[in-house]
Order: sequence, then C-alpha cells, then structure tokens
Amino acid sequence: MDLGDGYRALARGALLVAESAEDAYRLGALERFLKPWVRGRVNSLAFLIDSCDTTRQLAQDTRALAHTAAEYSQLRNQLFSDVHHTGPEPPWRIVEQGTMAIRAQSGILLRQPTFVLRRLDAGSNVPGAATWDFTVIANTSNPADEGTSFVVMVSTGDHTGSVPVQVSKELENERAWYQQLAYGFHALGVTPFLTAIYDPDRHRKRATDDGSGG
Repeated sequence: MDLGDGYRALARGALLVAESAEDAYRLGALERFLKPWVRGRVNSLAFLIDSCDTTRQLAQDTRALAHTAAEYSQLRNQLFSDVHHTGPEPPWRIVEQGTMAIRAQSGILLRQPTFVLRRLDAGSNVPGAATWDFTVIANTSNPADEGTSFVVMVSTGDHTGSVPVQVSKELENERAWYQQLAYGFHALGVTPFLTAIYDPDRHRKRATDDGSGG
C-alpha cells in the first residue's frame, strides 16, 4: 500500500468511527447539524495529502484526521448523555471552536430545549458582519423537530473588547433563550455585546412603545 492509499484508508476509517458513533448515540434533531459537519471536516482533511511535502506535515494531517473522528465520537456520547441521563447541568459542547457549539439539556424530569449556535458559510455574510444561526429545538429526540431558528449578525470589525451582536426583537423577548445565546458565544471564545442584557428593560420599552405593553 502506497502513501496515498494509506491516507485514503485512514479517511475511510475516520468515517467508520463517525458512523459507529452515530449508530450508538442517536441524537434525533441534532443529526442535521452533526452529520454534515463531520463529513465535511473529514472530506476536507482527506485532501491534505495532495499538498503534503514533509513527514512532519504528514504526521500533523494524519493526527488531525484521527482526532476529528475520536472527538466526534466522544462528543456524540456526551450529548447523548446530556439528553438521556441525569447528572450535573450540561455545559455548552464545542463542535468546532469559533464555528459551532451545542447545549443539550436533560429531558428526564422535564422536557427542556436544546440550543445550537453555528456560524454560517462565508458566502452568507454581509459586509462588516458574519451571519450566525441560533436554533432552539423543543424535542431533541424527534428527528422531525426542525426547531426555531434566528439569524444573528456578529460584527467582524476590529474590537478590543466585546463584539457587537445584533438579533431580532423576537429573540430579545425570549429572555432565557437570549441568555443562552450569550453563553454559547462565550463557549466559542467570543465575548458578545448583547444590548438587551446590558439594558434589561429594552424589550419592555419596545412593547410599551408599540402599544402592546402596560
């Protein structure tokens, strides 16, 4: 077996690890986020062999493939346990740093939502801002539950502190979800400036201004 054949075999092995984890830890509504992500990641790593010039590069590339498969398997195990077992309050789980994170809460005693925060492809961005998707899933175990999604715009300018984040009024008014959005960004290494958190009466003022408040 030459080097190219061996590397392609490693990529197939990484997919086998991913598929085994998917069979063992079924995650319902989260599959539409996780399955495309891991396959895209493995496929992109599989092409690194074409630009591999040194043994150190080869070692780094093969390690990245192996880590991706192992970490994906572990992530699915953790998320499955978060939803189906009791224990400490589940944290935000990082799928890919700076790109996607998931918080799945236990549904043993009380059905609770699962949150998915992910940055969309660069092609969906607007000048000066990156487009993110924040999805709230009511029943994680149901593959048909597509959840409620919100578009989130994150400034891409130079910021020495918090990064301005813009969301819809509908999300601002869902205070528990809005707070989880902040936690998700922090987990991904982004310190967000979310106006309604620093001005907690912002959503009430809007309701009063449009005549729907008391």
